Amino acid sequence: MPILIVAITVLMCAVPARADAPRITDPVDLEIRDAFLRNVEKSAAYCTPERMAKFAEQPEDITWQASRYIKMPLVAYRLTEQTKYLDMFVERTDTLCDCVEKGRDGFLGWYGLPLELFRHPEHPDRQVDVILTSFVVAGLMADFAKVVQGDAALQTRYGEAAQRYLTLAEDHLLKKWDARGRYKDLGETGAVYITHADLKPVKGSLTQPHNKHAKIIKALLSLYAATEKDEYLVRAIRLGTRYKHCLTLADDHYTWHYWDPSGPWDVNRQDPGRWKHWIGAEHRSGYYASSLSHAVLLYERGLVFDRADIERFVKTQMTVCWNGDIQNATWARVDGRATETPYLCRWLAPFDERVYEMAFGEPAQRDRLEGKDHSWQGGPVACDWLEFKYLIYPRWKAGAPAETAEVAKFLAKDENRAFVDRLAYEVGAPGYQAPMTPAQM
Repeated sequence: MPILIVAITVLMCAVPARADAPRITDPVDLEIRDAFLRNVEKSAAYCTPERMAKFAEQPEDITWQASRYIKMPLVAYRLTEQTKYLDMFVERTDTLCDCVEKGRDGFLGWYGLPLELFRHPEHPDRQVDVILTSFVVAGLMADFAKVVQGDAALQTRYGEAAQRYLTLAEDHLLKKWDARGRYKDLGETGAVYITHADLKPVKGSLTQPHNKHAKIIKALLSLYAATEKDEYLVRAIRLGTRYKHCLTLADDHYTWHYWDPSGPWDVNRQDPGRWKHWIGAEHRSGYYASSLSHAVLLYERGLVFDRADIERFVKTQMTVCWNGDIQNATWARVDGRATETPYLCRWLAPFDERVYEMAFGEPAQRDRLEGKDHSWQGGPVACDWLEFKYLIYPRWKAGAPAETAEVAKFLAKDENRAFVDRLAYEVGAPGYQAPMTPAQM
């Protein structure tokens, strides 16, 4: 009898993969996945109380580093359906939450030094909160809550943690930025978030660049999926609408800038004839892919962007940013300026087979295989690659909007449908023309 009890206990603890985990048959991808799962275990070293406290000392590091390590076990769970990975997610998220502090206005967050580029020269030690960190972490919490909601056993085991995370996300991580005046409604042309005020003059109270708004939109969509609260979808639509209003149409493809001004807060007070920030084409491939991603995320829900918009983005990718040659690729920015850096947006893979092949076929497999044992390349980078290839792409590969059921309840309300129709906008040639100076606004 004792042997039987031990055997049953081992089986219960193992929690084998369920049938709804994606079936990976490609031997190379299996090797990449298995290495990623090993790296999930190893990445616990980056999520200790000491490491999390270090990340929190400069809160933007939570966005670019800590959150990536926290996300890994959540994706590992979705790839395997093994609950040990959800245990890891909770442990890592709780460790990060142990670092939250209460600000002067009573809102919880991670308060620390801004990146050196943003520090006020007269107040270099002033601690700040970071908008992007708040949204990225809130989005991860919402993604976890959504996974838990879909399964009665998971709800029993993780429901308390999921509710605790949503409470922190909604009542503090998001709400405080409205209370601090960081959200700006631009009417029928959308909305923006602006940066914290306590930064150097040309960085404080500045409209966020498009790539950062994309991350905020992703978080808002996750929060809507987890809560079904209309306010999050309304805000995502407004932010996406603003990006669409910043698109220039040339030869049936889109171009856009890294940053565009949106109001008087963007004027340089020391030199009122200039903006605080430069205006120019997306200058990094990661920014290009991130900015473009929120158009695809909204399109997949049947919102803001339609298939004509997607085709224009595809044309930007295939006729401007890449020559379409997998073996002898050449690259350029959205303005056509040549670059050695691959300008490839994997979010366009459902709409063009060559993008899929370049992003997930043999060339990409070689890169992922080469870096499979590297803590970053085989960890956070492989995480995003496997997530898109096996969890997102199979849903989107037909090319038609695939997530419309998620927003059907929202659109069934007359006031919401009227709101969407009121903000609807079609980009016509030449499209957006940037005001290079405040006088041109």
